[in-house]
Amino acid sequence: MKKANLIVYMGGPSNLQEIKPFLYRLFSDRDLINFGVPGFLQKPLAYMIATIRSKKVAPNYEAIGGGSPTVKYSLEIAEAVEQRTGTKTFVGMLYSEPLLKKVAEEIKNYRADKVAAISLYPHYSFATAGACIRDVKKYFKNAKTVKSWCTNPYYIKWIRKQLEKSIEKTKNPYILFSAHSLPAYLIESGDPYVKEIKETVSLVMRGLNIPFSISYQSKVGPIKWLEPTTEDTIKKLGKKGIRELVVFPVSFISEHVETLFELDVEYREVAEKAGINRYIRVPLNHMDEDLITAISQECQKLLRG
Repeated sequence: MKKANLIVYMGGPSNLQEIKPFLYRLFSDRDLINFGVPGFLQKPLAYMIATIRSKKVAPNYEAIGGGSPTVKYSLEIAEAVEQRTGTKTFVGMLYSEPLLKKVAEEIKNYRADKVAAISLYPHYSFATAGACIRDVKKYFKNAKTVKSWCTNPYYIKWIRKQLEKSIEKTKNPYILFSAHSLPAYLIESGDPYVKEIKETVSLVMRGLNIPFSISYQSKVGPIKWLEPTTEDTIKKLGKKGIRELVVFPVSFISEHVETLFELDVEYREVAEKAGINRYIRVPLNHMDEDLITAISQECQKLLRG
């Protein structure tokens, strides 16, 4: 029996020319972001926002090398998972190349009898992992999918290991877990994302007697998003006298513009202005053995079943 793993992610613009098409696809997805307008207006509004925002964020991508490393790192993860599992592993993106639609044809030509699909979002949300599963099912009705892997022991171990390396450099640290934000209406409709973020953080912090909190970053568009925001939280921590802040991007497993620019540049400046003397953003080692084991383990469980 021929098997295949499929790693799915939203993707990212690998160069400046890809920014606008990526954003247009992203904002056109009504399941991801519903602007509260009639359905026929979603795409025109998405085009307008993508046009405006692409010009605004282009300097951010220029500052981190001219594009997002998301696709590159996802392909590296897939290669490592393939080596670990011995199973052919494909990568498909929802909003950027390599688009899932095209990759689905490659998998069909490969003639896999069983497909295990996993998104690189450990925490389930209708808008993220849910969107990935939705699109996988469009092309592979019988594919087995990982809904959530936010409590996988190796994933927790990976976070803890990255965190402890940064904590070692401090005397009186405060840990801020910064998760990617989502529209508030999703959570109000029963989305488990916030609950799962809290669950992961609870497991990571078990036995660590260090103060911490959770915040949300990367709000986009004219609707209400999750709170408290990372920016506001940093300002409040500065006012409370926190002088050593360790920031972990809890919903991410590899570097993005949201970590390399938003956290490393913009929020570092916010921290400095807030009186925080040491601002340490925990780097994300996407090739760490524990992370690769977690992803591989989740896929293997599906293919064994």
